[in-house]
Order: sequence, then structure tokens, then C-alpha cells
Amino acid sequence: MFNLVQNELARRALALRTFSAHIKAIESNNESVAKACKGLAFVQIYAMYEYTVRMTVQATIQAIRNEGLAVNRLRSELFALVLNPEWDSAGDAGNGRKWEQRIALIRAMNSTDPLSATRDSLFPADGSHYRIRQLHTIWSILGVTDSVVPEPRYIGRIDEMVENRNAIAHGRETPENVGGRYSIQDIEERVADAEAICQHIVDTVLLHREAGGLETV
Repeated sequence: MFNLVQNELARRALALRTFSAHIKAIESNNESVAKACKGLAFVQIYAMYEYTVRMTVQATIQAIRNEGLAVNRLRSELFALVLNPEWDSAGDAGNGRKWEQRIALIRAMNSTDPLSATRDSLFPADGSHYRIRQLHTIWSILGVTDSVVPEPRYIGRIDEMVENRNAIAHGRETPENVGGRYSIQDIEERVADAEAICQHIVDTVLLHREAGGLETV
């Protein structure tokens, strides 16, 4: 599945570069449309980023399942994600079933069974709406120790893309207002930076998995 994520990332990045080229071509003839397109480019950039983050997590879970790893062979931090239904059951149980559900959770942690297919869609949404904290949450669960971004400057890029996308999607600002703050060169740079961030996320998690970082040490 990691290959599918890589291929889709490449396809979306190419579409964004093509879109940027079209904006550049029309900018001299229709500045208003160009501004709107530059604003909407942030929506597409964010979509590529969110897709990459979410699907990298799902690819990891699917890899664990496909390799037939028993639950008790996984690093303990992963229990926070892959045993999410059991955590919810234990947390929501009333006094009558509280201890039963706690025992079930502990047994699940010690299970020699592999993950079921129903776990593939789990995602550790932490309320940050894909800001940098979301990446730190994922890194902690997977046990990744490398940086969440290729360089510190990319942290600001993530904040910017999330804020601009949300401003447009929730109606706080129009695409024209957002796009009017950026040149076409700015957009091209942000497309390139977003692709670098996304590629780093996939590559880092894939290398971590291949090195056995998802299993107990």
C-alpha cells in the first residue's frame, strides 16, 4: 500500500504543478481569476498533505496486518491506536462492566492473534486538524525518532497551508483574498515544499517499518 500512496502523491503533485502553470499563463490577462486560483491552490495543497498523512498511517496498519504480526509483538505505543475499540469500551463502560472491559483490554494487548482487517481505517485524530502536533502524535505512536519534517522551516509551511485552507473552506476568507497575498512564484515554492513534506512523511515511516521499528525490542 505504501507504493499506492507514493504513486498518488506523485500524481497529485504533478496536478498541482500543472495547475500552477495554468495560473501563471492567465495571470496577465485576468488578475482576479488568477488570485482566486492561487487561493484554491492552497485547498489542493492541503488535500495532498492530508491524504498523505492519513494514508501513510493506514498503510502502516495494513502492513502490520499483511505481515501477520501478533498484537503482542507490536511496540506498546501502537496499542494506543490499534486497540482503539478496546480503549473506548473500557473508558465508556459503567461500573457493572468496567472491570470486565479492563481485563479484555489487557488480554488484547497480550494477544497472539494478528490484527483484523477492521483496524485498517483507524487514525489518531488529536484535534489539531493536521497541524504539526498531528505529526508528532503519529510519530510517538509509531515510535519514529527522526524529525517530522525535513527542515524546521517546513513547520511554518504546514501552519500556513492549514490556516489558508481552513479560512477558505469555512468561509472566513474568499479564495481571491487569500490568493492575492501570494505571487505565482510563492505558490510554486509552496507546492514544492508541500511535496517535500509529504515525501518525507511516507519515506520516514516506510523506512521505520522496514527497520522493524513497529515491533517490540
